Amino acid sequence: MKVKLDDVLEALEIANNEIDCYYNPENEEIFLSNIGEFKDLNEDELDELFEKSIMLPTRYDINEYEMMEEFADTIEDVRLQNQLYISLNGSGAFRRFKDTCINYNIIDDWYKFRDEKYKDIAINWCQENNIKYK
Repeated sequence: MKVKLDDVLEALEIANNEIDCYYNPENEEIFLSNIGEFKDLNEDELDELFEKSIMLPTRYDINEYEMMEEFADTIEDVRLQNQLYISLNGSGAFRRFKDTCINYNIIDDWYKFRDEKYKDIAINWCQENNIKYK
């Protein structure tokens, strides 16, 4: 089994509360749980496809909120760090956090940090499932 790490990362970005992503080891492809191409499969074939496939990490497994907290922990400027922590409280935390990063000109740092975390998650998923990646 082999998968492109970029394909796993793309799937992790797509995944949300309604869409799960799977890896089919037979054809070494990643697919989404809601793709219309399943209309050609009968119920038994569909069940078989999902049974032999491996689910990628979901939004719940990824926990981007925790990533934002970890990023805030890396900030040495105490004032900025406090602003990031404040932005994480209450409804709309994701938007406020991003806006704070933009306002303090650290948005590129946040995206780099987040991308590395996603890459770690993808690599760990591959290793846990004995899937080689390139």
